[in-house]
Amino acid sequence: MNHLQTKFFLLVISILFTSNVFAVRLQYKYEKNVPILHELTMDSASSFVSPDSGKREVKMKTVIRMKQELIEEDAEGNYKVAMTILSAKQTVNGVEKPFPAASNQTQIVRMRKNGKVLSALSQIPGQSPDQNAMQMVFPDEELKAGDTWTQLKDIAEPIPVETRTLYKITRLAGEQVTISSIMKLKNTAGDAVKAQTKGSTVFDAKAGRIVESFADSKFQFEIPLKVPGLLPNNSNVKVTLHMKMKIKEIKEKKK
Repeated sequence: MNHLQTKFFLLVISILFTSNVFAVRLQYKYEKNVPILHELTMDSASSFVSPDSGKREVKMKTVIRMKQELIEEDAEGNYKVAMTILSAKQTVNGVEKPFPAASNQTQIVRMRKNGKVLSALSQIPGQSPDQNAMQMVFPDEELKAGDTWTQLKDIAEPIPVETRTLYKITRLAGEQVTISSIMKLKNTAGDAVKAQTKGSTVFDAKAGRIVESFADSKFQFEIPLKVPGLLPNNSNVKVTLHMKMKIKEIKEKKK
């Protein structure tokens, strides 16, 4: 092996080695007077089968624009962040409908840089006080391609379930981190729930924010239906739901 071949061989080994050990600590980052805007789009197709009305199908599209702003950062490095719904639009079977989450509602939370919510100081109507379900919570350690972690969440409505989401870093390309996710449900009430959610998120490790995120979910479950005098107490509504969700970062329009 001549000198040039040796240098080339060492260069290849060096590239392979550094690519395998490259690791990054994932944290959310906020700056004063630098709001972060995201647009959430949810497209869903649902069917409801009940003893009284038979089968009903509903197609729904919801578009929500949200803003996150840093209020302060404490001595321990925790954030106080205002999360505001700027606008919310919803169409049901092609017809625009009033949306229950009114615009300009704000949730103020204290959170660690890894996304763990410490407390909620105010609450948007209809949302859970535990906002950990809204975002990924990262491990407090450096991560490399192939690393995984699990996030648990309890949901009370419409039926009590526990979500278990497995995250995996599938790609590290500079500061762009691609994270795949698979969510499974466990119904704490013991009823039959079939669910499958697969997603993918691109996170900018340098900027400390989600660039875009996709999720495809399929659910099948039953909700107890009680109508005194008309239906027995053990009647159930069978629900099938297929929902596609997309989150993307957007830029604030200059006035």
